[in-house]
Amino acid sequence: MQKQYYNRSRQPKKKSSLRIFIFLFLLAAVAALAVFSLSQYMAVQTLQAKLNSLEERLGQVEEENKMLWQLHDDLYEENKRLREENKMLRSSTVIEHGNREINKVAITIDDGTSADLMHKTLDHLKNHNVKATLFPMGSWVEREPEAWQRAVKEGHELGNHTYSHAFLTTISEEKVKEELIRWEESVEEALGFAYKTLFFRPPGMDGFTSTQSNQKQRLMEIIGEKGMFTILWDVELVYALRNEVSTPERITQHVLDNARGGSIILLHFTENDIAALPSILTGLRARGLEPCSLSELLLADPEA
Repeated sequence: MQKQYYNRSRQPKKKSSLRIFIFLFLLAAVAALAVFSLSQYMAVQTLQAKLNSLEERLGQVEEENKMLWQLHDDLYEENKRLREENKMLRSSTVIEHGNREINKVAITIDDGTSADLMHKTLDHLKNHNVKATLFPMGSWVEREPEAWQRAVKEGHELGNHTYSHAFLTTISEEKVKEELIRWEESVEEALGFAYKTLFFRPPGMDGFTSTQSNQKQRLMEIIGEKGMFTILWDVELVYALRNEVSTPERITQHVLDNARGGSIILLHFTENDIAALPSILTGLRARGLEPCSLSELLLADPEA
């Protein structure tokens, strides 16, 4: 009887302990939930602040973008005027030589050649640390793309000499344009990228002699439209030595006797011209003249 009474008197204590445990558990859960909720609230507030900052920055970017578009429009109009002025300049300028007050002379080589002679030419230029301006026909660039890739990679300039060495006075304006465009396409295909040149040289000087003034302006407008200057020369060999045997020694002598500050020297990719190239380069320097590319010549500062 006493044992039964003892057991009954202990049961409420067990229930009381369980209630306390449950209460504490719930209290802990509520506290954890409160902490979690507070952290989520703080995260949301931080995110909202970032969003507000981004919206503000986006507004600034939009304003800057409007200003840039306005600047773009203004520059486009200005460049349009400059392009027209440059076109007129190129359409009225034939360059035969550079500034006579400088000690530079441009080395230019026309037409095209086999890969062997081309690489020999590039070797001569490399050995003498000279950059030249080369005027290949587009058809030759197609034949020997690797050689012309090397030329550009080593810092030499290319100038447009038409695709097929066409005499310009004998073909229509459309054919002239086609010759220029096909040259560009041939060079782009060979090099693997679009190549922009500022220089054009008429094959055989056709259309630019003193007796062809009626043809000259027509051709120069087409060339100017393509963004190029017409480049002639003041030292050449084909006509000057036409009644002589053009040995490398005679070629060298003629060039050295006639070159002076600002000269543009015209050579061709022939065995004798290229054989004379090393002695020409050495001889020019011995006379105080520095062989270079057309760009180096035309941009040289006479005060430097």
